[in-house]
Amino acid sequence: MDGRMAVARLPPLNGAKTIGMPPTKFDGLTGPSYKLGDTSHPLPNPRALRPYVDTMSGEVDTWPAHASGHAVGNVSMMLSKNKSLVIYNDEDFGKPQVIPKPRFLDQLETYLKKELRALGVTEVMPNELRLQAHREVFEYLIEDFKTYKPLLSAIKNEYEMMLAYQRQQIRDLEPLKQMLITVSEQCDQKIMSIRDEEKQEMTDLKMENKNLKERIQAMNNERGDLNSQVHKLQEELAAEYRRYRDECDARKMLIEDINEMRAAEMADESKQPTMSGEAVEDDPEMMKIALRQARIDEKNATTRLNDMVANYGDVIPRRDFEALTIKSQKMEEDYTTSKDDFAKLKAEHDALLEMHTKITKQRDEFYVELETMKRSSTPRPDWDKCADFVQGGMGRWKEISQNKSTNECVDVLLNEIAAGGGSDAGGAEYFDGKGTGPEIPAYLRVDGQVRNRRLGKRDCSLIIRDIWREKAANDAGKTDGVRDKMQDFLYEYLSRRFSMEQMRIEWGYNLEDACTRYAHDEMIGLFQGVLSGEIDEEVYHGTMEQIEQLMATYNKIDFDKGNPGKVTKDELRQGLKEVFPTIDPEMIVAIITAAEVELDARDKDEVEYQEMFKEDDEGRTGPFLDEVRKWIKQEKNNYAEDVKQQLSDLKTVSVDELKRGLSLADPEIDNKTMDKYVLWVFDTTSEKIAEVESIELSKVISRLQNGNVRRSGRKF
Repeated sequence: MDGRMAVARLPPLNGAKTIGMPPTKFDGLTGPSYKLGDTSHPLPNPRALRPYVDTMSGEVDTWPAHASGHAVGNVSMMLSKNKSLVIYNDEDFGKPQVIPKPRFLDQLETYLKKELRALGVTEVMPNELRLQAHREVFEYLIEDFKTYKPLLSAIKNEYEMMLAYQRQQIRDLEPLKQMLITVSEQCDQKIMSIRDEEKQEMTDLKMENKNLKERIQAMNNERGDLNSQVHKLQEELAAEYRRYRDECDARKMLIEDINEMRAAEMADESKQPTMSGEAVEDDPEMMKIALRQARIDEKNATTRLNDMVANYGDVIPRRDFEALTIKSQKMEEDYTTSKDDFAKLKAEHDALLEMHTKITKQRDEFYVELETMKRSSTPRPDWDKCADFVQGGMGRWKEISQNKSTNECVDVLLNEIAAGGGSDAGGAEYFDGKGTGPEIPAYLRVDGQVRNRRLGKRDCSLIIRDIWREKAANDAGKTDGVRDKMQDFLYEYLSRRFSMEQMRIEWGYNLEDACTRYAHDEMIGLFQGVLSGEIDEEVYHGTMEQIEQLMATYNKIDFDKGNPGKVTKDELRQGLKEVFPTIDPEMIVAIITAAEVELDARDKDEVEYQEMFKEDDEGRTGPFLDEVRKWIKQEKNNYAEDVKQQLSDLKTVSVDELKRGLSLADPEIDNKTMDKYVLWVFDTTSEKIAEVESIELSKVISRLQNGNVRRSGRKF
């Protein structure tokens, strides 16, 4: 309802004093109305309830305490056909009460029942209409009890205030609910796409498995054929061997027969009378016999020679054996000496390893002590930074701070602040408007002067943090997946926060001025770069996504251990390697050391990892996340330097040359990621990429360093 609705009064009790008009007939629900959501609900006409007749408190009937147990009817509960709870009492079944209720109480209950039936909310369940009806009855009760009206009104106000607060909480949580639904849908889509890929992969693996089984079967068949051929060849070889043996035996028998015949022939020749020596020498038969005997002797000698070669072919001469023996003894002596030297070197190596371990431990302790001293000690200030916040710039600051000690420089700075030249003074009282041209951002379009609110660093950080939160919710609600530009969103954000045009312009100029003054702060400088278009907004979201992945990894490790809320330092190192595959061991040591310093856990094996991911109201984090962000930025700069080395021989770079440099610096990069990097460097779209011209190499490297780029694989 808009405003405070007039309370319709109940008719007075009998015997009470009445003032005003006589009662009128009830004309239906023609009185005031109220809205719940988009539905309008009418109320009875106030004249039907005899307004202004109960200006004085009526006579309240007394109800004896001893009748409380008899006057209240028994209450019973039943389930309706649609499984809803319905409460009945004795009056609903027509059972009379032993002692009647007070008249005023009976009128209130009767009016409440009529209202509930008229609104169609007789069932006992949470409902705004039932609440409104009971609220009206409570108003009547408060108005009639004058004595307790302040207390009852205070109670009602507390309930109303709490209900309003709960409704506001529900409205505030609605965007989070929508964002959660959107994220859930995106996760479901990713899961479905992964399942589709797995189905295709499973189909390919099944086909490959089937082909391999067919190949195995073919090879088994081929092996069976080969076994059959081998068996057949073995049988043929056995038959050939038997034939060879038979032939060999027959040959031996034939040789024996020939030898016997020769022996018999020689015996016959020896019985004949011998001739003279000349006759024997000239006898051809004797020459033939001698020739055969010489051939037999030659054959026997050849056989003996072959036997000796076969039996003594591997035997070395004694001279060589003695030389080898002397050489073997010398080698044994050298081996013994080398073995002793190795034992000594191994002992020295073990001692050096032990010393190295001790030195490494001392180095880590000294590093932690150094970091602790850096945090606890007061470093020498860089006084040149004060020049940006003093009127007159660097020249005047050097003039007033020359040959001054630290205390004197502090006094000079305080004097400048007191005189109106400090960091909060922020220069002039007004900013000059930049105009209303289309090239001017929408949140800065104004002519004339704009008041300088001298926005401080803390207020600037709080506003920037709120802008990032609102923009994340706004981008999550978009269906096309394209983020709004920061300049356009900042105009919408300021328009929602400040209804007056002048206030919106003032906060826009003051926010831009504060970002310029505090650009040395990492988070403020990042926001200024995104706002001006020099830095890709995905740099912020990509860094936050990697930090969320690191947090999710530690949560999974903690969940697998039973949620003790702690992880070991080895698990910290494991999580860093899992989320950042290309991180080097030295950086892992530095990050873990920062975590020990932040949590004061140098001598502890486990750390409360959730404390490392907390941030203050200005969005600042601890040393652990600072080191993680430092490594992410360093890795991006190294990636840009690798691309620069591949393009070092060029002054201007075209699209194809940049793609070649990216593929050489990062061989595992895919085409989609490469196209995204190219579009960012040349600040164009895929439709206009063919029309862009070559740009300077320095600008290419600067755009890469300010973009959301990362190495796709390991560095070769």
